[in-house]
Parts: sequence; structure tokens; C-alpha cells
Amino acid sequence: MFRFKTLVVLIAVVAMILPACQPAAPKAGLKCAPNCEYKDLVVGFLQTGSEGGWRAANTASFKETADQLGLKLKFYDSQNDLAKQVAGFNQFIQDPEVNVIVLAALETTGWEDVLKQAKDAGKIVVIEDRRIDASEDLYATYIGSDFAEEGRKSADEMCKLLEGMEGKNVWELVGNVGSSAAKDRGQGFREKMGACGIEVTKSQTANWSITEGKQVTEAWLKETQDVQGIFAQNDEMGLGAIEALKEAGLTPGVDVKILSVDATAGAFKAMLAGDLNVTVECNPLLAPQVYEAALKAANGETLPKWVPSQEGVFRSDDPNLQTVTDGRKY
Repeated sequence: MFRFKTLVVLIAVVAMILPACQPAAPKAGLKCAPNCEYKDLVVGFLQTGSEGGWRAANTASFKETADQLGLKLKFYDSQNDLAKQVAGFNQFIQDPEVNVIVLAALETTGWEDVLKQAKDAGKIVVIEDRRIDASEDLYATYIGSDFAEEGRKSADEMCKLLEGMEGKNVWELVGNVGSSAAKDRGQGFREKMGACGIEVTKSQTANWSITEGKQVTEAWLKETQDVQGIFAQNDEMGLGAIEALKEAGLTPGVDVKILSVDATAGAFKAMLAGDLNVTVECNPLLAPQVYEAALKAANGETLPKWVPSQEGVFRSDDPNLQTVTDGRKY
């Protein structure tokens, strides 16, 4: 009898201890709903890292808009390291102050578990800039570009640039291969490039970098100079390719047509110099839309699962190019 009673007691004690051993995420809970204001929001923003002008403008948009709206922003630089980004996400889940988490995902996969934990903790999650492969029930909305459409626009523009040429060999400088931007831009480009006979003869990641864009292009040029166009999935890689072409004795924009994506200040400068032919816009100033969506979600509104940003195409032969350049914010 003594042993049985002792066993019962032990089981009861263990049952009480085990839950205490599991780290429970604090519930955020916006008590202000349905009348929350921006001042009630504490936003944890998980940025990818520093990838050049576009990313800098994206970060500035979140910091400046937070100041303007009067909300509190906690910024986390993932330093282009997925493990660090996931750790940062967990940090915001555990932070009792944070009631909104904004994610610019380095890669599309691997987010289900932390998103479920965030939902259980009562956090509002908004995905910005890059899509993820996860159940839409786990986040409020995605705000950002249609990367596949940017790829299709790029193919249309490259077709125009190469019109009438006998050869239509195009080299593709790819971003981070695990990101939705890289995958979707490449897919969109291939959907439309066949319309005019474009052939992608070389494709390699240059990780959104000027330095790597130059290095990859230099290596290709040592193998062959049979190239009529370069499709760079962001401006920085395109600028690197321009440097490599010049050092190889070729005239970028003339001997080889160059098209990039983002439409940053560096791209406009290159177009004015005649080095870059076209840049397809990817708008980085997403913070106003993101914060507005977060506030609506805090007040219980149901949001569309995708809010697209508005974007255009800019060409070096645009007679108003200088005026447009002068008015750019990034």
C-alpha cells in the first residue's frame, strides 16, 4: 500500500513539474481591439540583412514610417543567415511587448513551426517583400511584389532589346536561390522568353551582390563572349556585370544589352550613363501598407492574403529619365 501511494504522489508531482519545464510563449493580446491605434502596436521586424540599395530603402521605410505613425519598432538584422532569422522570430514570440511580427523571409520554406507558435502566442504576423510556403491561416497577409510578373516583364523588355539580332543568347545572374524573389523571377522570365527566341545559355547565383555579379560575369567572359543580353535579377548584380564587361573591352548597353530588377538609384545612374538599358521596378517602400494591414488585423479585420505593390518599368531611352531619377526616394 505504501509503495502504491508513493507512486501516485510521484506521478502527481511529475505531472505538475513537466508543464512548468516547457517554455510557454507569453500571449500578446491587444486589449484595445476593436479600437486599436498605431501607438498600441509594438512591431518586431525581421529583416533579411543588407543586400544593397533596395534593402537599405526597405529598412529605412520601416524605421521612418514607425516614427511618423508613433508605433514602437524592434528591428532585427538577420545578417542573411536563416538560422539567425529563425532565432530572431523565436525571440519576438517570447517578447511580451511585441504584438506584431513582420517577416522578410530569407527562404520560402521552414516557417510552419514558428508561425504556429506565433499564432498560439497571440501574435499578428505579416509577411513582407518575399513569399513563404506556409498555410495562409498562419499569417494575416503578404504584402509585396509579384516576382513572377517582374520576370515576365523582364522577358518582354529583353525581347524588345534583342529584336532583329541574329543571336539571342542571354546570361542570367540569379539572387539567393532559396528566396521567392529569385525563383519566381526566373520562372516568370522563362514563361515569356520563348516568344522571341531568347535562350538562357548561362545561369548562376551571384547572391544579389555587385562583387559576385562581377565575378560570375568575368568567369563567363573568359569562356565565351557570345552573349547578347544579361538578365540580372537585381540592380547590384547588373552593376557588377557592367564592370566586368567594361574590363573585358565590351560596351555595356550596346555590345551587350543589360536588364536588371529593382529600379534603385544606382540603376538610374547607370541608365543615364548608357550602361544599363532597362530596370524593372520592385517597390521597397512597403512599410505604410504593412503597418496599415497590421492595425486592421489588430482590430479584427479580415485581410486579403496578398496586397500587391504598384510597380513600373524604366528604360534608358525615356526622355523624362532625368526627371524621374531626381524624384526617386531610393
